[in-house]
Amino acid sequence: MLEPLEGPELAPLWGAARRRLEGNGLTLQGTPLVLKDLTLEQTDAVAGLLGVRRPSGTTIRVPLADLDAALRASVVGRGLLEVLALVGGPLVDRRAAVARDDAVRNRRWAELADHSALAAEPRLAEWLGRIRATGLARRLAGDAETDAVWTALDVVAATSNGDGAPRLAVLAAAVTGDAHGLDRSRPVGTLAVHALSWLADRPFPPDAAEWRRTWNQAGVACDDLSCDVLVLALPGWPAEPLRLTLRQVSSWRPPGPAPDAVFVTENPAVLAAAADHLAERSPTVVCLDGMPSTAALVVLDALVAGGRTVRYHGDFDWRGLAIAGVLARKVPSAAPWRYCAPDYDRAVRRGLGSVALTGRAAASPWDAGLAPAMARAGVAVYEEQVVEELLDDLAGPSPDE
Repeated sequence: MLEPLEGPELAPLWGAARRRLEGNGLTLQGTPLVLKDLTLEQTDAVAGLLGVRRPSGTTIRVPLADLDAALRASVVGRGLLEVLALVGGPLVDRRAAVARDDAVRNRRWAELADHSALAAEPRLAEWLGRIRATGLARRLAGDAETDAVWTALDVVAATSNGDGAPRLAVLAAAVTGDAHGLDRSRPVGTLAVHALSWLADRPFPPDAAEWRRTWNQAGVACDDLSCDVLVLALPGWPAEPLRLTLRQVSSWRPPGPAPDAVFVTENPAVLAAAADHLAERSPTVVCLDGMPSTAALVVLDALVAGGRTVRYHGDFDWRGLAIAGVLARKVPSAAPWRYCAPDYDRAVRRGLGSVALTGRAAASPWDAGLAPAMARAGVAVYEEQVVEELLDDLAGPSPDE
């Protein structure tokens, strides 16, 4: 009996009717369906089913109540809802499903107010309202948002129980069941740090260094062995290339005040060349090897506190400028080392720029003319290409001093 209704001519009608009904609570009331861009055969089929004259164009309006009545009066003898279920499977009341989901979600958020962390720190109630209102928890954890928030509150409670300073990986394993469960990339880790920052009246940490500081101030020791820095001739250490961990440099202080310059490079090749050519005559060189690590910033902060000046050279590409920008924010007294527009232009005139600049443009924190000069020339110049000049500087006073 349903065979006449299952042809391709009526497929647009059934699809549109199903979408409307599933979205409006399965009610036949409301504005008519508007079927557009139908073929002549499709228009004839819909008009014939409704018992109306075929319109002149390719659009036809279909009131659902009229369609339901037409189906009941036809040889089919069934209403629209039943026909759609037989033709395409059971209908889903999506409005009711959304309401049920919202009710469950509201109940779970209400249950969070009973967490023991809120009893110990009532300000977390305001934090809960904030992350719900902004959608932060949902963006991070999706449908598992309340589970992630509950676990984050478990973490906050664990940091204030007075049981000593746990290591982050140990805390993560104990609370989340995963030693990496509180990493920066994980929802629970992000929510826990967000809560700790909220309680400390500080902004959410923008980088790894501030992330570690937030945990440390909450009494949780981060992994201080996987974070390191490459150095040469660091005061108090052998005058050779060393890769020191955050654990090693956290309590280190340079012996005595000194006005010496500290040279910061982006690439290990420069530090290696200084070790090969200058050996024990080399001044202190700190290699960032990318964005400044927490270990690198600890070393530079200690050197600056001891009276040293910091001078930076990096690749003349957009990433090098981005690294310079981060360094300048973290070490405000840092200055450029052969890293201004005239230095770049001179290298380009020597024919050293052979690779096209790629990536997102960045600005120099020290020389407003550098980024425009690089954009005009459109080529990158790498530290390895000017290493001889850098070695000359390391062997004697910096030309910028």
